[in-house]
Amino acid sequence: MAETANRGLGKHRFFSTRKREALFWAILLGAILIGLLWLKPWRRFGENLPLSFLAGNPHRGASLFASYGCNSCHSLFGAGPGIGPDLSKPPTGNWNPVKLVADLWSHSPAMWEKMREAQFGIPHIAEYDMLDLLTFLYLIRYVDQPGDAAKGRALFTSKHCAGCHFSSETSQSVGPDLAKLGGDTPIVWAQRMWNHGRAMKEAMSEKNLVWPTFRNGEMIDLLTYVQQISSGRRQESELFPADPVKGKRIFRDKGCIACHTINGEGGKGGPDLGSQHRVPPSLTEFAGLMWNHSPKMMERMDQNVMARAQFAEREMADLIAYLYVVRYLEPAGRVDAGKEVFNKKHCANCHGSDGHGSRLAPSLAGRMEYLSPMMAYTVWSHGPTMYQKMKDKNIPWPTLDETELVDLMAFLNSL
Repeated sequence: MAETANRGLGKHRFFSTRKREALFWAILLGAILIGLLWLKPWRRFGENLPLSFLAGNPHRGASLFASYGCNSCHSLFGAGPGIGPDLSKPPTGNWNPVKLVADLWSHSPAMWEKMREAQFGIPHIAEYDMLDLLTFLYLIRYVDQPGDAAKGRALFTSKHCAGCHFSSETSQSVGPDLAKLGGDTPIVWAQRMWNHGRAMKEAMSEKNLVWPTFRNGEMIDLLTYVQQISSGRRQESELFPADPVKGKRIFRDKGCIACHTINGEGGKGGPDLGSQHRVPPSLTEFAGLMWNHSPKMMERMDQNVMARAQFAEREMADLIAYLYVVRYLEPAGRVDAGKEVFNKKHCANCHGSDGHGSRLAPSLAGRMEYLSPMMAYTVWSHGPTMYQKMKDKNIPWPTLDETELVDLMAFLNSL
């Protein structure tokens, strides 16, 4: 009996040891996985780069727009219930993707209340689902970048484009027919203008034409006119998701780094593309800057016996995604102003005056690089709980405009 009991006890101790070991390894593995997610959120391409708007998949985002029930309230191109605003409506003024996130942040409580009234429930949106949704909503707007087609038509003549390119009003063409080219979206526009720059310069020299430059919103107006006369298929959505890691390699391998600096690395011959702007260029304005500086860049390349690199459409998309990541194409915020926003909007009530947390809410320091896609995910995933706590304390929900959001991100990234 005693021997049997001892054997049973030994067996019990054996399984207890195995269970303890299994539990230990399970906890360790879980801690490692959580640590990886904590330290490197929003990584899709395997390098330590955050994701930009262009890194999402717009086709998947379009499907998610329906599956998450966004189309239960929002219209697209006039089709839909019209309870919320039509999200395909072209923006006005200087518009960039940060504005999309600021609008989401400010209007989320109204959406949550509507969902509760309709007994929809608030859907949980995963990180990459949010990125794909944002890319979809960004692209359906910026493809129709606002501009003045009448001014663009006048520019088409005054800048001597009509001297080489066919339009509905010309009959001879040295260059390709822009009405049928299918390059009337910003990234493809930038790619075509860059690739054909040398051929266009030679053609202009033969005609004794001065290289035209575009200022302010002129390039946007010109593209708007080309969009109006174009019958080509718009194909820009096929270039996404764009890969900022590949864009970083392209920046190096295509020789951009020989003249341009980013984050202190690169040549000094051209402007610093890592410098930040309160009002950054739009994608079309970026194409205009490339065009304006093309003769000088060609001259430098010839002096240094460098070939003028050619870009495939997807390569240009990847390069621009990288420029978003280094914030050349996103507005720059001010840390001091962001700290004021943090306190004024009552973030400090829970997260502490310095953002390092309190008994009510965790520290926001060093958790991630705060970029606009991550802010969208944060407000949607944690916002309902924050909103309820603020209601309980009679604290108003903090609405944010675009400037306040970029300043807030600057402050959070400084912690």
